[in-house]
Amino acid sequence: MNRRPRTPHRMETSHSSKVRCETPAVYELVEHTADIGILVSGSSVEEVFAKAAVALADLQFDPSLVERRRKLAVVLEDADGERLLVRWLNELIVLRETRDFLWTAVEVELTRGSRLSALLEGETFDEARHVPRMGVKAATYHQLRLEQTVAGVGARVIFDV
Repeated sequence: MNRRPRTPHRMETSHSSKVRCETPAVYELVEHTADIGILVSGSSVEEVFAKAAVALADLQFDPSLVERRRKLAVVLEDADGERLLVRWLNELIVLRETRDFLWTAVEVELTRGSRLSALLEGETFDEARHVPRMGVKAATYHQLRLEQTVAGVGARVIFDV
């Protein structure tokens, strides 16, 4: 099977504006054999990244039970927009698994189209109050899309569960 070399996927960002997204999440589920996916859309790349983070929270736990007790900063860089989206979501999965951190609000800023700065608001998992949902192992590159649309920007991400 011949494959064309993949070219980096660059997206125009809205000149370093911050976008805040809170639960409840607005997204569509994508059914996939043994996995699950999400479709998110927004007026900017920043909004799509923020909505994807809130959708991931909704898949993993009930964010309505999470209080805003702590803030956690995340900074990532990648010139490829799709790769940055996957890295971002995988970083959130790592925070959930290694630090037991749950988030209910996220603020995202993209600068130079390649640097993501985010602030998560939430708290540490408390088994007496929080309800786990689905175990998400990783965001994947399978059927990944981050693209300009007529309405703004859209993304499709499949998660390994």
